[in-house]
Amino acid sequence: MASRPRARARRDWPRGLRESKPGYFVWESPQDSPLKGVSKAIGRVPLADAKMQAIEANLWAEGQRTERRLIDTLEGATASVGEWLTTWTGRLEAKGDVADNTLKSYRSLSRAVTAEIGGVQLARLAVKDVAEALESIAEARGQRTAQAARSMLKTAFTAAMAKGLLSTNPALSTEVVSVTVQRQRFTWESFSVVWALLERDGPAWLRNAAALALVSGQRREDIAAAQFSSFTADEWRLEQGKTGKRLAIPLDLKLEVLGLSLRDVLAACRRTGVVSKHLIHQTQPYGNSPVGAPLVPDRLTKRFSDAVEAALGPGDGLPTFHELRSLAKRLYTAQGGVDTKILLGHATERMADLYADARGAEFERVRLG
Repeated sequence: MASRPRARARRDWPRGLRESKPGYFVWESPQDSPLKGVSKAIGRVPLADAKMQAIEANLWAEGQRTERRLIDTLEGATASVGEWLTTWTGRLEAKGDVADNTLKSYRSLSRAVTAEIGGVQLARLAVKDVAEALESIAEARGQRTAQAARSMLKTAFTAAMAKGLLSTNPALSTEVVSVTVQRQRFTWESFSVVWALLERDGPAWLRNAAALALVSGQRREDIAAAQFSSFTADEWRLEQGKTGKRLAIPLDLKLEVLGLSLRDVLAACRRTGVVSKHLIHQTQPYGNSPVGAPLVPDRLTKRFSDAVEAALGPGDGLPTFHELRSLAKRLYTAQGGVDTKILLGHATERMADLYADARGAEFERVRLG
C-alpha cells in the first residue's frame, strides 16, 4: 500500500497563507490586523510566489505599506505624499506663482493631509486612500476644509504627474465634497444699516475701507495694501494680489446708490489728518503698529464684522467684509455701464455668476417694458 503523501512543511510560510487544495493558495488576514476575517484567493501559483504575495498582503494589512520599503527604492517610488506636498509648496513659493494667503492655505491643508496619509508612497497611492483622508478631515475640521483639501490635492497631484511620480490623479476620482453655504449676502438695505453706523460711530479707516471695497469691488488684501502712489490723476493702477491681474480703474467710477465715486473715496482717505503712504492706515497707535501703518487684513475683517453685528444684531452667518465684492457686483450690474467681470478680476463667467448670486437674500424684481 502506498504511503500517504507528506504535508508540506509550513514552518517558513508567512502568516495567513494556506493551501486550500494541492497547489491552490489562499491568504487570510491575521486576526490581530485591521482587516481580520478577510480572505482572498491567490490562485494556482508557485509556492515561492504565493509566499511573496502573502508577505506583501500582511504588510498591507498591518498598515506598514506607508513606510518606505526596499521595493520602493528599486522602483524609484521613494516620494511619499507628505514629501511631495512639502516639495510642491516649496516650488510654488520659489516661483512666486501664488499669493501669500493661498500659499499659507496650501501649507495648512498639506499638514492636514499629511497627518492622514503623509507616509503613503505616491506610486502606491489609491483613490481609497485619498477618499478616507478627506472623510477624516471633514469629520475633524469640517466640510469646507475637506473641500479645500480636495481642490488642493487635485492641483498638487497634477503637478506630480508632470514629474512622472503619478500615472493618474486619485483626487479627481474622489467624491466631490459638498458644502452648504452659511454666510449671508449683503443686500443694499442691510448694508445701508451698517453704513449708517460706520458714518456715525465707526473709525475713519474702517469707513474708508468699506467705501473703497464697495466702490472698487476689490478684495480685502488689495484694499489693505492700496497706496496713494498707485493713483494717477485719472485712475487707480493696481495689480491684484490673488490673480496678478493688472487693472486701471477710472477715478470717475461711481456707485450711484452710495453716492460716492472712487475719486471721492480717495479724497476721504487723504482727510484723516495722518501722513501715510497707505490709503487705509492706523489713525491711532494699535499694539506694535504706529499711526500711519497699514491695517492687517485680519483686523480689517474683525472690526468690520464687529460693526455688522452691532448694526444688524448677533446671528449666525452674518455678512463679512468679503461680501462687499458680491454686493458691488450686483449693484453695478443693476446700475449698468460697468464691466464687472474685469472690475472684480474674474477669469471665468462661472466665477462672475457666483458673485452675482444673491443666495436668496434679495427679491428678484420683475422688469416691465
